[in-house]
Amino acid sequence: MRPSSADYSRAGRFESPALFLHLAAIAFAIGPAVFFGAIVAPAAFRVLPTRDLAASLVSPVLSGACVLAEVAFGVLFVTSWWLTRGAVPRSTLLRSLLTRLPVAGFFAALVIRELLIPPMDRIRQEAPGLIDNLPAADPSRILLDRYHRLATGFFGAVLVVALAILILTARLLSVVRSTPPPASRPPVPKLLDLS
Repeated sequence: MRPSSADYSRAGRFESPALFLHLAAIAFAIGPAVFFGAIVAPAAFRVLPTRDLAASLVSPVLSGACVLAEVAFGVLFVTSWWLTRGAVPRSTLLRSLLTRLPVAGFFAALVIRELLIPPMDRIRQEAPGLIDNLPAADPSRILLDRYHRLATGFFGAVLVVALAILILTARLLSVVRSTPPPASRPPVPKLLDLS
């Protein structure tokens, strides 16, 4: 069942705010992640004298970036559902991806913040001295490297998901613009006057 024109006019006033929230959430999913990965982390590890000091600075910043990403992906889930509810049939790949990718991004950020950062911090605190001074074969250093690789992979997944949502949103807007609005009411047939 397709929504009526009255449904579209009632819902139409929420389209612009929903699109604004959607685009702002994409910016909050991409922006902090790019800023952290391209500027904060490399600068901290370059400027500070030890990797332990750099990690103690980077860890809370990464946690904050993950919280921003989680909120952004939560908003993206709601706005994606709202923006695709009438313009895109439920069975299409576009709607399916736009409503499911935010869930994947949310859980990728959650895994980093809850499952990877705390063990990395704990390993640094419990290490016998600085991580930089431990031999490469030390179990603490090996485990820390594994967690770091996992965190980097999940962080890359957050960025890829956010960029995919941006591309799919552009596709959604092109589909919506090419779809004609529904008629307000069916045309009245003209009667032939034979008098």
